[in-house]
Amino acid sequence: MKGAGIRGPRIVKKKAIDTEKDPYLPEESPSDVGECTKCGIIYHGKHWALKSNTPEDVLLKEPRVKLICPACKKITEKFAEGYVTLHGDFLKGHKDEILHLIRNKEKIAMDSNPLERIIEIKEKAGGIEVTTTTEKLAQRIGQMLHKAFHGDVEYKWSDDVKLARVVWTRQE
Repeated sequence: MKGAGIRGPRIVKKKAIDTEKDPYLPEESPSDVGECTKCGIIYHGKHWALKSNTPEDVLLKEPRVKLICPACKKITEKFAEGYVTLHGDFLKGHKDEILHLIRNKEKIAMDSNPLERIIEIKEKAGGIEVTTTTEKLAQRIGQMLHKAFHGDVEYKWSDDVKLARVVWTRQE
């Protein structure tokens, strides 16, 4: 049997989202279908999804509860849970390619969880800083950069709040 080891089948559990530590998740969920007035993602069955990933029968339900999703609130207030800092001479010559990969990673992440977004990409002295709405997206961006371009990557996690700092560096 595939996935079975000496001790029997391997059981993989998904990490539960710690809702107590995210102040932007709604305290009370809408009882029916909700729609973000800023980005248009749909809330149904205790999950957020892109319209393209939402069943048609859910999309046809009217009226929808109008609300603002946690990601849009974080973007408006610039409340980052992930920081990715890029440094090094390699960055200067490959900046457009690197930023394109980062934006593609965001699109892939949003397909499974539309609350994972990039808040801002800004140039800082000798580098670039990317802020994200979740710590997991920052981690995945760091992993993707390391896999695609090598270099050194360092991860720092906060114990008391949901926060990740990822530093990727590559000299020429």
